[in-house]
Formats: sequence, structure tokens, C-alpha cells
Amino acid sequence: MAMMTKDEMIKKLGIESVEPEVQMQLLQNIASTVSTRILNGIYDRLSDEDIDELERLMDKDDEDAVEWYIKSKFEHYDEFATQTENDVINELAAGMQTLPKSQ
Repeated sequence: MAMMTKDEMIKKLGIESVEPEVQMQLLQNIASTVSTRILNGIYDRLSDEDIDELERLMDKDDEDAVEWYIKSKFEHYDEFATQTENDVINELAAGMQTLPKSQ
């Protein structure tokens, strides 16, 4: 399972006809939600010592080191991240279907 492209997300959410600026804002909000859920999932799986080390790496703003550390401590991280993204988008898509359609 691969991460969705921007166009795939827009189609899945049914917002093809929405103004590009609104689409981008929505996609940024989705990215923020996905990041929060992934981080929460990581924290749930790490020991207190591992979390302290992860936060030290994050404070250094070294994305490569952070990614390496997470992957070294979290088996199947890529699959987890992809599944989390898909879950968020599917939840939003289901919610969008319940909204009244504008005439």
C-alpha cells in the first residue's frame, strides 16, 4: 500500500470542483492530522527513554536522524504511516458524503 498522491486525495474526498486554495488548505489540515496521529502512535510504542532520545533528535532538527531512529525502533513504520494516512482520508471522505450537496 502506497501513500496517496495529492490528486488521489482530492478525488477520494470529492473536492475536485473546490477552489485550489481551499483544496490546499484542506490537504494541509489532513497532513497535520496524519502527522499528529503518527506521532501519537510512535509515542505509544516507545519506551520513555526512547521518547527522550527521539525528542533530542527532533530538537536538533535533523529529519534524517529522526526518521532513521523511528524506523530503527518501530518495525513496519512505513506501513503504519501509510495506513494512518489512509484511515484519516477515509474518515474524512465518509464525513464529506454526509454533508448536504450545494445546489
